[in-house]
Amino acid sequence: MNNRANIVSAHAVANVFLSLAEQEGEQLSNMQLQKLVYIAHGFTLALLERPLYYNETYAWQFGPVIKELYEPLRQYGNGVVRDKLDTDLAIDKDSNEMKIIQAVWDKYKNYSGWELSDMTHQKGTPWSETWDNGGKFGIISQSSLANYYNQG
Repeated sequence: MNNRANIVSAHAVANVFLSLAEQEGEQLSNMQLQKLVYIAHGFTLALLERPLYYNETYAWQFGPVIKELYEPLRQYGNGVVRDKLDTDLAIDKDSNEMKIIQAVWDKYKNYSGWELSDMTHQKGTPWSETWDNGGKFGIISQSSLANYYNQG
C-alpha cells in the first residue's frame, strides 16, 4: 500500500489546502493543516482504497500528526502558516484525490484546529484506538483509517 509512484508527500497535500484557504481569503494554523491533511488521507484510503500521502501518521497527544509535516510547520507554533512547503510533487487538479481534498475543505474549513483535534480524539477514532491500545506516539494504521472513514 506504500507505492510512492502513485501518491504524494503530505507537503503536497498541505499546499493544496493552503491554496484553497488563500483563494477564499482564509488562513490556516499548523494544527488545522495537520488535521485537514489527515482527514483527506482517511477519506482517500476509504474511497479510493489507496493512500493520499506516503508519510506515516502518528498518534500524538493532540491527535494525529504527520512528523514530516510537523517539522517545517512547528516554526509557526499556534499561529498562521504563512508559506507553502517545499515539495517537488503536486496533485493533479483533475484527479479523484483533488476532489476528495476539495470536499474535505468544503466540509471542515470552518473548524478551528482545536475543534478538528477534538474530532480526531473521539472514542472509536483511529487515533483513540492507537493511543488507548498502547500506541502512544505510535503509527496509526492505514487499515484503521480506511475502516473509520468508510463509515463517514
